[in-house]
Order: sequence, then C-alpha cells, then structure tokens
Amino acid sequence: MTSTRSTAPQTGIAGAHGRRLERRSYAALLAACAAISSGAARAGILTDAASPLDTITVVATGVSNMDAASAGDVSQEQLASQPLLRPAALLENVPGLIVTQHSGEGKANQYFLCAFNLDHGSALAAEVDDMPVNFPTHAHGQGYTDLNFLIPELAADLHYKKGLYYADEGDFTAAGTVRIGLVNQMRDAVTVGYGQDGYRRGLATGATSLAGGTLLGAGEIYHNDGPFDVPDDFNRLNGVVRYHRGTDNDYWTLTGMAYSGKWTSTDQVPQRAIDAGVIGRFGSLNSTDGGASSRSSLTFNRVKTTDADQVQLSAYVVRYKLNLYSTFTYYLKDPVNGDQMLQRDDRVVYGFKASKTWYPTIAGFPMSNVVGVQARIDDIRDVGIFPTFQRQVIGTRQDASVLESSGAVYAESSVRWLQQLRTVVGLREDQFDFDVKDKMRGRDGSCNLSSDPLGCATGNKRASTFSPKLGIVLGPWARTTYFINFADGFHSNDARGVTRSGAAPNTPSVTPLARAISGEVGLATNLVPHLTTTLDLFQLKLKSELVFSGDAGVTSPSGATTRSGLELGNTYQINRWLSAEVHVAVTRARFDHDAPPDDLGCGDAARALPCSPAPAIVGRYIPNSPTNVIDAGLTAQRESGWFGALRARHFGEAPLVEDNSARSAAYTTVDAQIGFKKSDEWLAALDVFNVFNAKWNDIEYYYVSRLQHQASPQPDYVVHPGVPITARLHFQYFF
Repeated sequence: MTSTRSTAPQTGIAGAHGRRLERRSYAALLAACAAISSGAARAGILTDAASPLDTITVVATGVSNMDAASAGDVSQEQLASQPLLRPAALLENVPGLIVTQHSGEGKANQYFLCAFNLDHGSALAAEVDDMPVNFPTHAHGQGYTDLNFLIPELAADLHYKKGLYYADEGDFTAAGTVRIGLVNQMRDAVTVGYGQDGYRRGLATGATSLAGGTLLGAGEIYHNDGPFDVPDDFNRLNGVVRYHRGTDNDYWTLTGMAYSGKWTSTDQVPQRAIDAGVIGRFGSLNSTDGGASSRSSLTFNRVKTTDADQVQLSAYVVRYKLNLYSTFTYYLKDPVNGDQMLQRDDRVVYGFKASKTWYPTIAGFPMSNVVGVQARIDDIRDVGIFPTFQRQVIGTRQDASVLESSGAVYAESSVRWLQQLRTVVGLREDQFDFDVKDKMRGRDGSCNLSSDPLGCATGNKRASTFSPKLGIVLGPWARTTYFINFADGFHSNDARGVTRSGAAPNTPSVTPLARAISGEVGLATNLVPHLTTTLDLFQLKLKSELVFSGDAGVTSPSGATTRSGLELGNTYQINRWLSAEVHVAVTRARFDHDAPPDDLGCGDAARALPCSPAPAIVGRYIPNSPTNVIDAGLTAQRESGWFGALRARHFGEAPLVEDNSARSAAYTTVDAQIGFKKSDEWLAALDVFNVFNAKWNDIEYYYVSRLQHQASPQPDYVVHPGVPITARLHFQYFF
C-alpha cells in the first residue's frame, strides 16, 4: 500500500478547501513535472520532527492525524497529467489501484486494490466534496460506487489512505479510502472532445464574483458508443453549481450536483461463444441489456481555523435512482426467456459530519487531538431484483424497502515524545440499525417460500463495533522516515441479508458487521537526490467475507481470509521538464481454510437442464484477487508549450476459482497524451488509449452459464474485452 505521489504526513491546511484553486483542465499538464517532484509536498515525511502537529484538511471535514507510508495526496496538476478513459480512472492515481468495467460505461466500475477484487466498491470508500459515494444495501452490490457524476476538470485534489488506520474512516475502508475535493475557482472556458467509437464531449465552465464570494458553474454533455458491435449509446449529462465564500481559514461552500445517464451495455460473455463464432470479440448475446441512472445532491461545508483549533462541519442530501438490466448466465435459470434481470434502486441519503481539532501541550509534549461525530441515513424506497425479457418485467425475485442508519463517534490523539518519535492513538465506535420490509411476504404477513424462495427479509437488527487504532512515526534519519500501523475495523453487509429469516436453509442471515484487523510497516525516503521512494508491507485479516450478492440476490459464506503484500514506489525528476514514476504491488490473498465446495453457479440451473456433472471446487485461493500490479509513467512539459504523458499499466494473472485451476490472463496497456498550449488563449491535446493495440480483457470470471440451444450448462471463462487502440482529440478555449 505505497505512495510516491505526495505522501503523508504533511503539515498545514492543504487541498480543496484550504486554499483557492484555479482549474485549467488539460492546461494543468504544464505544471505536472514540477508538481510530481515538489519538495514542499514531501517535506512532511522527511522533516517530521520539526513540523507542527497540524491536521491535513483535504476536504471539509474531519481528517485524521494518523500517518502511514501508504497514504498520500495527488495534486490538481497531477490529476490532469494523464489521459482519462472514464471519470473513475481518476482513482488510478492511487498506486496499485486498477479500474475496469464488465458492462456498459454507465454502470459503476470494478475496482482492484490490496489483493481485493473490490467489485463495485465493497471495501474502498470514496467521497467527493466530503459526500460519500458508496451505497450500502444496493440493488447491484454492497458499496456500489458510481463516479459518472464527477466532472474530472472539477477535481481539485485527491487524498488516499489505505488500510483501517484512520479514526475518521468507518465502513467500506478495509482496502482504503479516496477523498476527492472540488475546485472553488475556474477559468471561463469551453472544451470540445471528438474521437473514435462515437466519442463526443462538450464542457463549459466559468466563475463570477457574487455577494462577497465566488459562484462557479460547469455543464457537461457526453456521448460514447465504445468498440462494441451493439453500441453502448451512453449519453451522460452533468451539471454543477458551487458557491464559496470566506478566507482560507474561515469559509463555507454550498454545492449542487446533478447527473443523468442512459446506456446499452455489452455484458461479459462466455469465451466459448466467441471461439465458436457465435459472436465476435466485441459482440453481445443480449442487445437489450443496459440501464438508466440519475443522481442529484446538495452539500454544505463549513471550516474555521485559528491558531488554537480547527472546527469542521459538513452535511449532504443525495437523491439516487438506478434501473439496471443485465444478463450474466444467459439461459441457465430460464431456458425459455433467458436470465436477464432488472436491478432497481431508489433512495434518498441524508448525513452529516462534524469534528474539532486542537493543539495543546501537556507536560512539555506537543499534541494534536481530534474528536468527531458522523451520522448517515439511507432511506431506500425500493431495492429489488426482477426477471425480465427484453426489459419487460416477468416476475419478482426480490423486492424490499430498507431504512438503514449508522452513526459514529471517534477520537484521536497525536503526541510528539521526542524529536524523532511520535505516536497516534485513535478510537472509534460505530452503530448500525437495519430495518427491512420485504414486499414479497404474504398478505397476512407470513413468509411463504413458494412466493419468496430466498426466505423473508423483513425485520430489524442493531449492531455496533469498537475499533482501536495505533500509529508510530520514527525519524527522520538520513532523510528517511519509518511508519508502523495497527488497527481494527469492519465492513457492513447488505441489510437484506442481515435480517433474512433463515426459513430458506440455503440463504441464512449474515453477520451485520464483519470484523477486520490490519497492520503495516513502511518507510519514505529522499536519500537519493531527486528520487522519492516509499516501501510498505501490509497484512489484512477478515474474520468473514460473508456478503450479500446483488447479482444473485443471495448470501454466500466464504470464511475468514488473510491478505498480505509489498508495495514499492519511486518518483524521479529526470530534468526540469521530464519526470518518471514506477509503482509495484505484489500481493497474496487466501482463505484461512478451504472454502466450502463451489459449484460455480450450478445450483441456479433449471431443473430440466442441470449441470452434468456439477463441479465442486475446493481450495484456499480467493477468486479474482490480484497478484501483481505495475503502473509507470513519464510526464513532460517544455517551455515552448508542448506537453505530453505516457502511462503503462500491468495487471498480472489472478486466480478465478478456489483451487487456482483457472486463472485470468495478464495484460499490459499503454496510454499516451501529447498537446500544445498557446499562452492563456487555447489548448489542444490528443489522447491515445492502448497505444500498442493489445488484446486484453477488462474483466475475466469463471463460472457456469448456458447458451441458448446448448444441451447443458458448462463452466467457462466469461470475459468483457478492453478497448482497442482508441484516439480522442480535445480543444479548449479560454475566455
């Protein structure tokens, strides 16, 4: 869990709300080299003994004083220094994090980090403007994280923290946390994008003074078909209005965001359908898959900082809807109509956060103390799974309303005992309330397995957990600082699984909050001139990965697991206009004991067409857990106005089943950008993705499916192809 981008600890107030930032979109590339090697950004690591114990304010509320080798910051300039295939690709600025897609681009992406297949965000917490992005008890999967509402040019900075070590972070953080701040000031500009596969994009941005503050606005219109035989026809609309008023130390912001997206998708397909010529590599087996999603939000942030303390408050409300049509097993369950299903989610989310930091000295020892409180309510009006035929509902597999609420209090204290010794101790208490009303119960309220085969989910349950944290910072010695971290934490499970009645023996209720324990040792050094190196070793243990599967609508016990790994990062400033960076992650993930026999989904096969024979795979490998990830880049900027970037990403082989008998293929892709900026007048850039036209898969699974007219189901590799070589042009004009 390593960073060689601007790495914690830092001092002072930095980021989205600690200063006014001016966004210049692709023009920010001109400062990328200097930003990557910025000595000021890394001074906190190497001069920690002489630094005051200030908090890092990257977004408006409650930032931990904990330091670790695996935490870091990515500046606005760095975020703009690489081409982006999709908005969520911003997260690939986190070393070792891979962002993929197994369906249409309107759907949340798939994430991989720290030996986790994070699905759509089950163990990676994401926040934008201090507003949570993850959705618990989501129709498609726990922790669903869709970043299509984010306009990348509005990202002011990105702060990431891996592991459970931070008292201000709670659910979904087993692998890490990513916070994205928003800009408060922008140039008036128009950006136009044009490229292959129907790529079209328009963006207008601007800001003006109003009532002693700054009013900022941005609007985006987007279309892309992708390389698929059935075009994605993804249409996205985004709008942002943001007001900022105050000084760097005393200010407030109010931000409204709105997103709407509609698309057709080519879902993952069995490899045998491609090999047999039923479809091509970019073909579809169901042209009616796809969906529509919308998200609107209002956030308020307030920060006041004095020499003695810092008070932070944020509140948010989010309105969200999703209708997602998917076909994953084709004709396995329903040999006549097929297995397409609608996953529906309709909710309103409310929440707030507040914290106070102060800096006393006790018995001559300088301290930094933080206390905070957090609360969130997800009012889920409808969450369900419905069998469909060409997007027409033909049944109900699951349908419920859910009220899920959570609250937390935390405290953290950092003490400098010696010039080269500092400790951080944190405590956190979380409480969750799950209240589920199953809409499939009988008229008399009874649980009838003939009409509700998963067993009724109606009920309520409360759960709480206590999580201690400890960090030790040693040094610097010889321009090297050392970090030791230990922590307890948790991840929540889907409320529908938590309150499951247990009437259906194959779908028992699940543990509300699954415990996790993590530890890490690492270092950060500037021993070699112009080179920043970070190294860390980590281990993470989960007592249970018993989770609710939104794809299937059932719970799947999987037992305790252990993940461990090594991450190494290097950033080198070659000369005034060229810099390079390389990040390597090598990880191992295993069940602590053999997992229960896995039939790869045969249990869902229609009785008339069963698997013959049914597999029963036993082993300790965790399917889809990454084993090695390498990302590297070159960033260049010439005084003449020319700029460019080259990014390479390698994703190693991964086990797809518990006995490691099926593995995904490794791949390497390279993306590039070249452009020119004419003073402050205009900018033009060319992005090329997959420069060497590698044949690769965005995702690979291994499970049982059945093609239409196939005699019986069979296990197979199930794939979603990555993009071939793809070019996009961008032109930006400044007013």
